[in-house]
Amino acid sequence: SSPNRINPRSPGMGLLILSLIFRLLLLVVASGFSWVLGMAIAVQYPSTSQEIPIAEKLLRGTKGIVSKKGLPQSSNATPESTPEILKLQVELTEAQRQELQTELEELQTQLNSLIGQTTALENQLGVSRPNQNLEARLNLISQQLTVPLSTNERKQISQFTKPVFSGNQMMVTLPIDILFESGSNTIRSEERIILDNLITELKNYKGATITVSGHTDSRGKVKANRELSFLQAEAVAEYLSKNLGQQYRLLAIGYGESRPIAENDSQTNRQRNRRIEVKINPSQNRKLEI
Repeated sequence: SSPNRINPRSPGMGLLILSLIFRLLLLVVASGFSWVLGMAIAVQYPSTSQEIPIAEKLLRGTKGIVSKKGLPQSSNATPESTPEILKLQVELTEAQRQELQTELEELQTQLNSLIGQTTALENQLGVSRPNQNLEARLNLISQQLTVPLSTNERKQISQFTKPVFSGNQMMVTLPIDILFESGSNTIRSEERIILDNLITELKNYKGATITVSGHTDSRGKVKANRELSFLQAEAVAEYLSKNLGQQYRLLAIGYGESRPIAENDSQTNRQRNRRIEVKINPSQNRKLEI
């Protein structure tokens, strides 16, 4: 009988392993080359697209999943927004800084006191608006406290709602007590209808020179009365000029108590002396034909 023959080992398994290693090395080398080539192209020709890259989308999606699952985030994470820190434009000494700090504390104390007083007034009037700013809340309180005109005041206003220049009557007299608060040079908003009607009449005298003079009674100091009468006349002249345009020449004069039309011996006479006179110069105007 012939001896047993031993077959040599098949080389197929070794070649397979070598082939896999070679392919893995080739894949690594190709990937590295592709990455380098891609980076070079991105640097040379940057993309102008506003679309978020896929990699960043995937990264954001991963972060969203982490937050939904309630996983603890890193303590080094940057907050989304931080309060803006104001930088001083001037250098302050320590003494100046302390002085300003003291003034700031006083202002804060006054503000808190004002807020408290405003809240108390709102509670009394039943118009609380805590979500609005302080200025709006004060304006609302002022509107609630506005006192309606009395019957006598309405009668006085009705007498001057239609001032008329006719014939030799080229001057209109308006009582200061209706147009202004006592000692004020701010025209009451509800009384501007008087001046609006006056403006309608003045438009019939294009290019006229209009003199607005203010007068007071004899109470108070002479200088203060003259200054107040001028400021009130100036306020009326400015209102007329604003609504008439630049075709007119307006002059404001404050006579104070120097030209009374009655003795200042009674309340009625003093009220007559407190007046605004609007006069048209007859030598420099011609009434338009209508």
